[in-house]
Amino acid sequence: MFSYSNTLNMKIHHNSSVSGLLSLVLSAIICLSPSFGWSQSLKAGSVEYLKQSNGIGNLLLGSSITELPSQNLSYLDGDSSMDPDSCLKYQYHDENLLALGDSLSLDAIGLRTYRDKIVNIYLFFKIKDAYKVLSNFLDAYGPFTSRPDAYADIYNWDTSRLSLTLRYEVKADLGVAIFTSKELENVIAADKTNRIAKASTQSLSALY
Repeated sequence: MFSYSNTLNMKIHHNSSVSGLLSLVLSAIICLSPSFGWSQSLKAGSVEYLKQSNGIGNLLLGSSITELPSQNLSYLDGDSSMDPDSCLKYQYHDENLLALGDSLSLDAIGLRTYRDKIVNIYLFFKIKDAYKVLSNFLDAYGPFTSRPDAYADIYNWDTSRLSLTLRYEVKADLGVAIFTSKELENVIAADKTNRIAKASTQSLSALY
């Protein structure tokens, strides 16, 4: 037969187990709540939204171009050669992405890639839609963080992860918004420096 003390010990052990389980659950909730709260609070209207969006639609900075439908890609201006930074430029054809709003449509979307990863996303539009594009970005990403020239139509949104630059070319009747991956820009710069150093070393070696 169980004595009273045995029964009491079992209750204490059971209560301890429940208490331990509750502690684990509470700890998990506490650990998860910041990220859950952040995802819930992530709304358009701030530069943090730009940082978290990391691009537009299915075009994400740093992602591989091989993940995109090949039929939607063509070389920008038909040029398949690499630029001085060893990057390739493409035009991305997607009617859904061209529509920024009910009365706003882009002319074209361009991509610049390095080793198949998206470094830049270009949104081209007619100059007549410049104010609409600016308004769209202000609503989505909040006030621009800088304007390098008060007399030129250039607006910058800057984050630790990426930047967005909006500029108008009145003479060309064209505007462009450029999303840029800072991480990949740094990789390109470092690789370019290494290539130059290696070429210089090889040139010097050839002299001896």
